[in-house]
Amino acid sequence: MKVERMDLHGCNRIEAAEKTEKNIAWLLAHAVDVLIIDHGRGRHSEGIAVLKTELRARLRDDARLKQAGYRVVYGESEHPVALGLNDGHTLIVRRGLEQEHIGGRRKQEKDAVIHSHEGKQMRKAAKRQNAQRRQ
Repeated sequence: MKVERMDLHGCNRIEAAEKTEKNIAWLLAHAVDVLIIDHGRGRHSEGIAVLKTELRARLRDDARLKQAGYRVVYGESEHPVALGLNDGHTLIVRRGLEQEHIGGRRKQEKDAVIHSHEGKQMRKAAKRQNAQRRQ
């Protein structure tokens, strides 16, 4: 899976829009599978995530991405492609790869086990045991 990253920290609205536009054009030209955009959570802009809000709205409405078979996935989503990310990230993912794990073979296998139904049940059981021990 071909994965690229883009960091918008330190950019203002105009710079972020220009950088995003260039990276989308590059993504489409080079058939990248996943573009991870790190725009931050908005903690340094008086609690208002300006870049995140504008970027996500722009990407949702981008006909080129839809036409080329890409989908916008938020970093806080439950899709395996977004594991390890948070609401400070937005991903542009080739349609059909949302259920894939990012990383090398070992990391993909580990993530698949950890985030499987059985793995989730094991974590819940461990949390219950820890809570009982604290009481």
